[in-house]
Amino acid sequence: MHAIAYVCLPCSQARSSLQARKRVSDYLTQEGLDTLLRFSGRCEYFSVGGRWSGRLTLLRLRHEQPQVFERFWKRLRTIETGEEAEALFHKAFPDFRGKLPLNREDVEFEGEPDDAQIMDRPLFDQLQAGFGDDVDVDYSYEIDLPNVICTEDDEDFKWPKTARQAANFWVVVIDYHH
Repeated sequence: MHAIAYVCLPCSQARSSLQARKRVSDYLTQEGLDTLLRFSGRCEYFSVGGRWSGRLTLLRLRHEQPQVFERFWKRLRTIETGEEAEALFHKAFPDFRGKLPLNREDVEFEGEPDDAQIMDRPLFDQLQAGFGDDVDVDYSYEIDLPNVICTEDDEDFKWPKTARQAANFWVVVIDYHH
């Protein structure tokens, strides 16, 4: 089963999306997401983005156009092919420009550029409920149940309470398989 986690990284540790994605990947490897260290081998393997590549862009669309997004998301669950999903997306968001945030084939291990973004109000508002200290054992994949950890794991770390504070962090999408 594929699950999704969002990993926060202080902006001071990366100057670009690629650096953030690489640093988070290195961190998860060092902490044993797929072995037996901090996260106790929570998965068989992981990658940045993976089948969830584009999820941060979808969260932005959800924030910008909540009613349109909810209709799209409900209908998407009944779609069987990638082509149908893409057609539905174009119909729901005709003004969207850029790489489609779904049905991404052949995403490399380090994901796509939009799989790491600096947290702002739209992302903070939707991810804050999932802030935690550990990778969720329920293996979340739902858009309403975020599973958010941070590379900062010392005793003094405090999660941001405001979007302004959250803007000091990158958020990186992780696909992990259990």
